[in-house]
Amino acid sequence: MKSIIVCSILMLFASTSMSLAQDLDPYTYPVTENGEQLKNVFLKSSFLNSGGPLFINGVAGGEARGFVEKNGKLYFSSRKSNNSPYNAQVFEVDGATGSLLNTYDLPNELYSGLTFPANDIAIDNAGNIFISNMVTTTGEFRITYIDPDKSPLQWETVLSATLSGRYETFEVFGDIKNGDGFILVPKSSSNIIYKYNVTNGTVNATAEEIKISQFFPDPVQAKASITGFGQSPRLHIVSNDYFYADGTYRYPVRYNMAGMAVDGFQNNVALAPTSMEPKPERADGDDKRGGANGVTEFELNGKHYLIVASANTDFVTPQQFDLFQFKDDKKEFGDMTFLYRFPNAGMGKQSNGIVSISNVQILNNGTEDKARIYIYAYKNGYGIYDLITNVIEESSEFDWLQAPAIVVDDSTAKVVGPNADSFTRFYVNGAEVALTDGKADLSGLAGDISLKATTNSDGQVIRLKIRR
Repeated sequence: MKSIIVCSILMLFASTSMSLAQDLDPYTYPVTENGEQLKNVFLKSSFLNSGGPLFINGVAGGEARGFVEKNGKLYFSSRKSNNSPYNAQVFEVDGATGSLLNTYDLPNELYSGLTFPANDIAIDNAGNIFISNMVTTTGEFRITYIDPDKSPLQWETVLSATLSGRYETFEVFGDIKNGDGFILVPKSSSNIIYKYNVTNGTVNATAEEIKISQFFPDPVQAKASITGFGQSPRLHIVSNDYFYADGTYRYPVRYNMAGMAVDGFQNNVALAPTSMEPKPERADGDDKRGGANGVTEFELNGKHYLIVASANTDFVTPQQFDLFQFKDDKKEFGDMTFLYRFPNAGMGKQSNGIVSISNVQILNNGTEDKARIYIYAYKNGYGIYDLITNVIEESSEFDWLQAPAIVVDDSTAKVVGPNADSFTRFYVNGAEVALTDGKADLSGLAGDISLKATTNSDGQVIRLKIRR
């Protein structure tokens, strides 16, 4: 019986590998010394798309520059629309499969008179979603609450401020719509962040000014010609007292609300994105390491982690993210451990000075939680990974497989090989059956049997026919 099955696996390889390559990271990430393992759920990247640009809705011309996660769904803001007369859209994507669920056209009156509407998107701690436009020199910066679940889409302006300079991104904390919190708006190519306090759902239009005391590396020492944050700075608020700021060719640094540096890669330069090797090979000789912006801190099963956008598009393996673990709840960079750089082959070389960001959703994994990590690198694509803790590494007789396949052992069938966990649906003779410990029960069956396994979205299919 097993000789027949192995032969079938070899024949299956040629028919399945091409379709799988389109939306899965084929690399198997090793289990760490502490028992963590990173597993890919979905990856749609430029490299897996013959190097071409990727668009969230599959239509060329989109400009999705930010995203958030809510209840297992991803919401991307696009400052361009493929549906005239609308000028901006929000895309809703399934956080389990990466599939586009809905496209929401933003009403024209929502962004009337604004430049570059829906340039960025943010979500507060209460789950309220907000979008903002971009100001390039001087103009109105408007933050608007939206509720895509309502039909028609519900919206309400929460902040309208006339600002001088360039403003591309923003971040929120607390309950902006109905409670207390604050909004942070960084000024590009400066050391200024404006803080708008919120009380009982009302934004104080008079902003507090936060001046960043120091950038790392020091602008004088940086070879790249940049000022302050540079372009498209990204903030990540961790509490009422602290936030991360990540600017162009800068270290991600944790600051307090007075703008003083508390901790960051300046205290562990060896692990900083700007220390990555080998250096990018650029014709102008400029050392532009660490150009991507984006940082996310999260807690999983009592441990503290950090995700940082690392390799930019100049690297041999471009557009990657680094995952670190802090030693303890002090979260000191000096005691931080590098875990993974992913995707292993990078995402693509499509020009990206815009966004390389991540979001994390904590999901219950039975006895403990797992972290679902969402990454987005503009036109280089987006992906979904799971970080699991307390993994027991076991060797497998199927390590040699280059693609997943179905195997039968006595009276059970299962999927083995790379990304086998992605195949969650199993069919026997055309009927879907329940899996027990990842196996389908074949006892009592005889004669010709058709087996089929699919991913949750039915995007990939593998088949096997046997005779018992």
